[in-house]
Amino acid sequence: MKKLSNFSLDRRLSPEIQSELLTSYIEKFIQKSSLRSLINKLSEEFLIPEENFEQDIKLFLLNNFKNSEGKFFSKFNLIYTFKSFFKNIAVYFWILINESSKNKEKLFFDIIVDDISHKNEIYRFKNFLKFFNKSLIISRVELDKKFNYYLFDRYKGLNLQNSLKNKKIKVLFYLIKVFFISLKDRTNYCDIIFHLIRTIIKYESIFSSMIGDYLIQERHFTSSKLKCFIFKKYGGLKTTLFQRNIAQLNGPGMYSYSDLFFSLGNKTHLQYLKCKSNFEKIYPVGSFFMNSVKFDKKSNSQIPNFDLLHIASNMNYFQDGHVKFIDDWLEQFNWLKILNDKNPNLKICIKGRKGDGLKSNKKFTNLLKNSKLHFIDEHHEEKGTKDFDYNSSHSYDYALNARVVCTWQSTMGFELLSLKKPCIFLDPGGRNTGHLPNDDYHNKIKVTDYNAFENLFFQILNKKFKLDYLNTDDYCLESKNTHEKIFNILINDKKNSK
Repeated sequence: MKKLSNFSLDRRLSPEIQSELLTSYIEKFIQKSSLRSLINKLSEEFLIPEENFEQDIKLFLLNNFKNSEGKFFSKFNLIYTFKSFFKNIAVYFWILINESSKNKEKLFFDIIVDDISHKNEIYRFKNFLKFFNKSLIISRVELDKKFNYYLFDRYKGLNLQNSLKNKKIKVLFYLIKVFFISLKDRTNYCDIIFHLIRTIIKYESIFSSMIGDYLIQERHFTSSKLKCFIFKKYGGLKTTLFQRNIAQLNGPGMYSYSDLFFSLGNKTHLQYLKCKSNFEKIYPVGSFFMNSVKFDKKSNSQIPNFDLLHIASNMNYFQDGHVKFIDDWLEQFNWLKILNDKNPNLKICIKGRKGDGLKSNKKFTNLLKNSKLHFIDEHHEEKGTKDFDYNSSHSYDYALNARVVCTWQSTMGFELLSLKKPCIFLDPGGRNTGHLPNDDYHNKIKVTDYNAFENLFFQILNKKFKLDYLNTDDYCLESKNTHEKIFNILINDKKNSK
């Protein structure tokens, strides 16, 4: 088979065919005899069944695949093997040098929140955690002291007794062996294997002393079957994910893993299954995120009114799934311009997010300069707002204040349907099938040509459009009590686990 460095996809193919080719290649790659022998050695050394490594490897490869070029990152090339080896050895010694020999007291929690990487993220969980008596947050950054959290600071201060006791030299020689096998196969296995070792070291240290009934996170591209195994090894019951995004073929949502998956709607998990995700049980509950930031807030009179609001975000290399993707993404903004040129009295706005990169996209900004379209990428901050405590106005507020809403692929389109607010998904040419396949379920909410868009816009604007033909629960359930729904599911699951 082709080496990772030589594998490439024809971006003229549909996202479905590209995904089939990529996943088929990854499946064959992890069965290579050299890689299997390395996994087998890891399994024996750490007493972890081999099947617990495969999902992590697949996801690692997927996260290092550049959709915009149809190729894996150059880090897998032979020439990078030397750099990877010495870098990984340096990190390994860093972990050993910064080891803490102090035995930590075992602490028990009802729930542990994992993978917080920014101080603002934890506010999404703030009200949810009030349902639990004892909770813990695993964070890569310092948080407000009112939160009970463990700071994972670049592998410093880990107790390595459970992961590397009597293994430190063995692991060093194992990494050297990986290096020479990489040279022999002319494929850089070093980063793949060290990713697994770092996962073991991190979570063996954390979960051996901080034990929870449930583990929850929102990032699907950092989910891990290996982490799940270690969590359960020390007494954890289940790992959980909640849906925040629409799954994308060859993108976010691929190879996701957890015991329990809390989906937006009755059918939104289907795209995840197409993306080779694996869940023990799926529970439609509505939007965790919207429950966190939308309800129980005062209305804000300073939010402007628009006839049409487009919920937008910048498209990056990992979303650029086919040769016409960026052209189609730009074309949908051109539809807004055409509509505005034909109807100059309409107030049309593109709503971005702070720091999402739209302002630096030259093709996008040039389109704006030659139009009457408004653009907003800031939130109105209310006086007294502290620590981004979700008192500020969000895109939900702007969308609900607009007469008509549209988007390219924002999850908010599904969420708005739960509030009985129509949202038009724009898909010029019907080619954005990595996110929105051309099937009965998705075709009900999207348009593929300008005339269909204009007709639907005026139907909604003139209140001649009804959602009766659509089962909105298929896209997103009512979300005001999503946190409570999840809590009750976990309570019942715990009872049934006894």
